[in-house]
Amino acid sequence: MTFVANNLLMHSKFILTVLFASMAYFSFGQKGIISGHVKEKLSGEDAIGANVVIDGTSIGSTTDISGNFSFTVDAGTYRLTTTYIGFQKLTVDSLIVKAGEEVKIELQLDSEDKQLQEVVITGTADKTSESFLLVERKNAVEFIQNIGAIELSRKGVSNAEAAVTQVTGVSKQEGVKNVFVRGLGDRYNSTSLNNLPLPSEDPEYKNITLDFFSSDIINSIDVNKTFGANIFGDVTGANVNIISKKLFEDKEFKVSASLGVNSQTVSQDFYRADGTNFLGTTNRNVPISNLRDYSFDHSFQPSKVSGPLTNLNLSLSGGKTFSVGQNTIRTFLVAAMGNDYLFKKGQVRQVSPTGGIRQDFNYSKSDYNASQIALASVAYEFGEGNSIYYNAIYIHDNKQSVGNYEGFTVNGNDDITDPNAYKSFVRRQQQNNNSLLVNQLISAINLSQNLKLDVGGSFNVAHGDEPDRRSSFYVFDGDGYRVNTNSPAFNHRFYSSLKENDIAANASLTYKFDEESNNKITIGYNLRNTSRDFEATQFNFDFPTAVSVSVNDPDALFNQQSIDNGTFEMETGRGTGSKALNPFTYTGDRTIHAAIANVVFDVTSRLTVNVGARYEKIRQEVGWDTNLDERNPNIRNDNTEVREPSYFLPSLNIKYSISDDNIVRLASSKSYTMPQFKEVAPFYYEDVNVSSFGNPKLLPAENFNVDLRYEHYFANKELIAVTVFYKKIENAINRVQVASAANELSYVNTGNADAAGVELEVRKGLYSTINKNDKNTSLDVGLNVSYLYSKQDLKDVSTDDLAFQPTNKTSALEGASPWLVNSDVTFNTQGQKGRSLTTALVFNFFSDRIYSIGAPVGNQHIYENGIPRLDFISKLGLSEKLSLSLNVRNILNPNYRLTKKIDSGANEIISDYRKGITTSLGFTYKF
Repeated sequence: MTFVANNLLMHSKFILTVLFASMAYFSFGQKGIISGHVKEKLSGEDAIGANVVIDGTSIGSTTDISGNFSFTVDAGTYRLTTTYIGFQKLTVDSLIVKAGEEVKIELQLDSEDKQLQEVVITGTADKTSESFLLVERKNAVEFIQNIGAIELSRKGVSNAEAAVTQVTGVSKQEGVKNVFVRGLGDRYNSTSLNNLPLPSEDPEYKNITLDFFSSDIINSIDVNKTFGANIFGDVTGANVNIISKKLFEDKEFKVSASLGVNSQTVSQDFYRADGTNFLGTTNRNVPISNLRDYSFDHSFQPSKVSGPLTNLNLSLSGGKTFSVGQNTIRTFLVAAMGNDYLFKKGQVRQVSPTGGIRQDFNYSKSDYNASQIALASVAYEFGEGNSIYYNAIYIHDNKQSVGNYEGFTVNGNDDITDPNAYKSFVRRQQQNNNSLLVNQLISAINLSQNLKLDVGGSFNVAHGDEPDRRSSFYVFDGDGYRVNTNSPAFNHRFYSSLKENDIAANASLTYKFDEESNNKITIGYNLRNTSRDFEATQFNFDFPTAVSVSVNDPDALFNQQSIDNGTFEMETGRGTGSKALNPFTYTGDRTIHAAIANVVFDVTSRLTVNVGARYEKIRQEVGWDTNLDERNPNIRNDNTEVREPSYFLPSLNIKYSISDDNIVRLASSKSYTMPQFKEVAPFYYEDVNVSSFGNPKLLPAENFNVDLRYEHYFANKELIAVTVFYKKIENAINRVQVASAANELSYVNTGNADAAGVELEVRKGLYSTINKNDKNTSLDVGLNVSYLYSKQDLKDVSTDDLAFQPTNKTSALEGASPWLVNSDVTFNTQGQKGRSLTTALVFNFFSDRIYSIGAPVGNQHIYENGIPRLDFISKLGLSEKLSLSLNVRNILNPNYRLTKKIDSGANEIISDYRKGITTSLGFTYKF
């Protein structure tokens, strides 16, 4: 605690120093203020998101949710220009601004006259601002929660995964990819990019890893926690829809860079597996063609990383708008790269129900991540609101780790205090090399004043490879280490490769009855085909007798000479026969045809109803070629599983406006959850402590959802929203420990599950001032809190052949935190010529949640203990072109801990480590 307090004191002093320096920096100059209100002349409605600028400059503002604007200028005479999509440009000449005075004006915009060809609006609405997204949310009929690029920057959010955890009811479980939404994990969620689905790069997961998508390419993220007819039906938690960046100005070019260090990593000996490198490029091929030929490309011994362990991030982005007659072409490019060093030191254990310690390791782990991203987009805008948009994204992500585990372990039910317990050393070297290529073509065409055609398609390819995972298990015999001979798999090298192709197409026709109402009808068709090919080969080293090995020179034993003299022989999961080098494989192919219908109609001027219906026809085929059916008699021998279900999925949204700023919404829907390819295929995957395999008889789940929300909108960026929700899942799917000789996991239906909760969201400005020295100084606070109650049946269903023997008859959902809290306080001040300061404290907290369900009988749940997280984010604008940033993350540096309750009632630690405090400095320069 002393360490934490000293860190907080140090950072508090720094914050105050920066604030006082900034206040002194802005207190100069003779300035005045231009403020006012913009509305539509004919309807009298506020013009939200209109651009008001000093002609020929970038000085100006965008109108807020009430149509108001305000900005500071030097004393002088100006020409003011106002633009708003669909309306004529308005110019005010000879606007005199005196020092210390405020000029207030009322602006009324005329509708754009289609006959006046000389009036051309060259701008497009910037959809990254918090004000714009709040307006979009307010006007929508359905439930929407979103977060934009400006908010991401303000909170120092670096990727999509970190972004969605800022949304109410969304959390990230440590050690698990992707997020939990209202207690529902990966299999219950879906991910899309620009409303087109994305494939997965990981054989264990349904969704693409969200941290692949850095904030460099994110415009905004929509988190749809209620199902609608426009979303593929395999979802009940949320659809996370990433909107990629586009160009919103005539031209843009900027460069960003940052350097960072981690307090726990910088002073440690950091190791990297032989064959890995800084950029994360790797050879995917299996090098062995003969089990008598030890021809592996890389060493068993990891290498120490030399040089400073600094996290580096670089980003270049730019674009330009071209006029082609009356039409426009917008181009935008992004290129970014980054790396991250993280050293973890902690404890990992296996504990029996009575408290006996079966395994107790202290470990140190070097984690390294390298990524590269490229985005290219071209948008062609023509006619009256028509556009064709091509978007291409390439992402490469490489994760490397070297973990050393040293301690005691036993066989069977003994305790490490037993004389038979032995001291052990385990080393696991792993890399996951992933890539994603996205190609999207999206068009929106106005066929007439009332009829709109939207057509989109995508072809995506995901690769997920695990090349040359190396596992070593040595036993201390009193004088030194020898190889563990209990199983050949204790010392092995593993190669796997996954390729997933994903083709999707959307087409919809919308007829809007008039401009004054929400009345419209949409019919459409969706297609998605996903095909996956996965193969893996594991080379085990079979030692007939125990031989000595040096922990720091294992290659003196693992070499060609040891094969030649019979010290060990190599085998695979298929043994040593003629088919030994044939990889274990599974394939998956899923095709979905969907017809959609969506009707929106105004019952009254304040009541709007949206009724949707979706019909999906699915064909899923999973095939496998493994020897698991030989090892486990519960797995049947045929190697193909075909499912052809159909679903009718209704949805309902009701919006009632009590007043302009007070809205009540109701949503209800039905959806489903299909077992994923890996969950069905009986493919055997081994990890350090556990192994898992699929269940061919796993059944789909059906899901029912109801949401009720009250929203109150204040002024610009201000909101209070309260939501209550209920979800019911029939035939819930869980990954559990099944009754087997080994510590094995599989996937089973465990009965029905229920989840209900309350969510509170608050965005409020504590104060805002405008004076002759500053454009604007404000202090804003954001808070969202969610409470979740969840309950699921835990029973061994009769629809499969796997024996599931849970300790408890019911439990909360795995990964479901009863309490989630996200909060931020932001101080912002802006002056002339781009001078600005934005400083934020961002706090997150989740309460204890189930990490794994207690089974077999006697074992209680393993819990992930709740932790707080505090980040400090500051950005200083020195000019319109140059800005500096300082980020301090994980200031409290809490313990990440897993615990398990034993028979005595005590909580035993299963895993425990810290991540350290990461500090980074960066700059951005706009040309």
